[in-house]
Amino acid sequence: MDFRAIRKKHVNDKSIILIVDDEIVSRYTVEMLLNTEGYHLIFAEGGTEALQKAETFIPDLMLLDVMMPGMDGFEVCRRLRANPRLAELPIVMVTALDDRESRLHGIEMGADDFMTKPFDRAELRARVRSITRLNRYRRLIETEEQLVYLANYDTLTGLPNRNLLVERLRQTLDRASRNQQGVAVLSLDLDSFQIINDSIGHECGDKLLCEMAQRLTTSVAAGATVARFSGDEFAVMHESNDPVKEVSIMAQRLLSIISNPVILNGHETVVTASIGVSIYPNDGDEALQLLKNANTAMSRAKERGKNSYQFFTAEMNTFALKRLILENQLRKVLSQDELRLYYQPQIELESGRIVGVEALLRWQHPEYGLLFPSHFISVAEDMGLIIPIGEWVLRTACHQNQQWLEMGFPLLCMSVNVSSRQFKNPDLLQTVKQALIDSQLDPNLLELELTESVLMADSGNHQGAAMLAELQAMGVKIAIDDFGTGYSSLSYLKRFPVNTLKIDKAFVEDITMESEHESAITIAIIAMAHSLNLSVIAEGVENTEQWQFLEKHHCKIAQGFLFSHPLSSEEISKLLADMPNAGYFTPLNLSKNKKR
Repeated sequence: MDFRAIRKKHVNDKSIILIVDDEIVSRYTVEMLLNTEGYHLIFAEGGTEALQKAETFIPDLMLLDVMMPGMDGFEVCRRLRANPRLAELPIVMVTALDDRESRLHGIEMGADDFMTKPFDRAELRARVRSITRLNRYRRLIETEEQLVYLANYDTLTGLPNRNLLVERLRQTLDRASRNQQGVAVLSLDLDSFQIINDSIGHECGDKLLCEMAQRLTTSVAAGATVARFSGDEFAVMHESNDPVKEVSIMAQRLLSIISNPVILNGHETVVTASIGVSIYPNDGDEALQLLKNANTAMSRAKERGKNSYQFFTAEMNTFALKRLILENQLRKVLSQDELRLYYQPQIELESGRIVGVEALLRWQHPEYGLLFPSHFISVAEDMGLIIPIGEWVLRTACHQNQQWLEMGFPLLCMSVNVSSRQFKNPDLLQTVKQALIDSQLDPNLLELELTESVLMADSGNHQGAAMLAELQAMGVKIAIDDFGTGYSSLSYLKRFPVNTLKIDKAFVEDITMESEHESAITIAIIAMAHSLNLSVIAEGVENTEQWQFLEKHHCKIAQGFLFSHPLSSEEISKLLADMPNAGYFTPLNLSKNKKR
């Protein structure tokens, strides 16, 4: 409800009087008696119409006739009092029967006063003037109270908002200065909250925010203030003689409590948070400065992997400035054509033939040169830019693969990584279809890579599995990237349509020909994949011993620096054209390709 509009209506406009009477003569009489008083008069001929107009106009006074056909005045009065929006509406019941029983019954139904017909002109005007004046004053007071509430509290969670927290923080700092106490300010942001809004809706997102507000309120130290700033951002203020020690304990407790599962839309969901902490007087002596520094520390916690807390340091301001500059530059990467794709060959170990490539994103920064994804992808995720960037990667990779086919090179499978936010995007299926149509690439030559964590986050949602099944039915292959580093659960391999497992390089590094014990996980992954009729690709192969081991245990395909670093499209084209038999790797040419 717009309380400012209500206040304007009742302060600047005329008082609204709803006159309810089935007799036209009675209605006309009241109109003649009141038309010079400056009121806005509305008329209803029966009970049903009266209820509708009362709901629409919310009048300042209702003159309600008792005796009407159908719904009489007593029933109208009863229904009005049962309506929360109209329960306080002043009602004067009008009757030609000046009997005690009618008055008592009217009072029981909720009438405020009675008048009898025919009206005394002076009495009618005096009563209407008195009631409307009192009602306008009451509404003005209520509206002012509502405006004060809206100015200081969050309407969704009921927590103090930023305005009230800043005021309380200023008062607390004044007191802390006099008493030589410390004050801690915590900035808390839910990790990946936007994905919840995008995937299961804003209603579930609001439910989650209310649940987190309740958890925070019941978990902070006595005397601490919890506030909601905006979106999924909360703040906590805590006054203490030893704020560093107490806040360290509090932050750990909050992270643990927040990560407890919550049921959303019938599914168990786990949410984590990032927390930043600033301390008075070390990190500032003004409210806004402390809040800013706590927010900076929170951003650093997100940068370092989320689900953690960070204390503010002066160096973080420099870091925050660099991030702000990076964000501004990232907004222009697509329009200024600064993104690049590099491709790492995937080799069939038995033959040494190139059978595929993995598309890897780079940013040709105008100032810093070629940047790897670790420098900017997390920022793009936070900004929501990963969706358009991901679409660009997919379209570019498909067009490039089709171009190689048209150049006469052998069939290659193009692997493209899909981020968590892309996977949650309901438009992903259509985006893939359109990229294949525009490029005219055979769907069998496209493979989408998702991490275990992305699939597990969607394990309770059948939409993701259904979308993957439809992609697979089109011919698109589905691969699990970095397999073995996350859940490695047979159950989700059965739930999701999967074609390929990519063994994480951490397991490939442990491979030795002398001790297969050190390579047990790799052997197990290969055997499991074969039992499920899945392909296997080993990542991070860097020496011939690893190559020989993987081939011995029937891993068919591998990629890594042993064969080639990621190459530009021009370099891949040259490699395919120059190498013997259109792209075969042999021990003799490995060292040359490794240097590329």
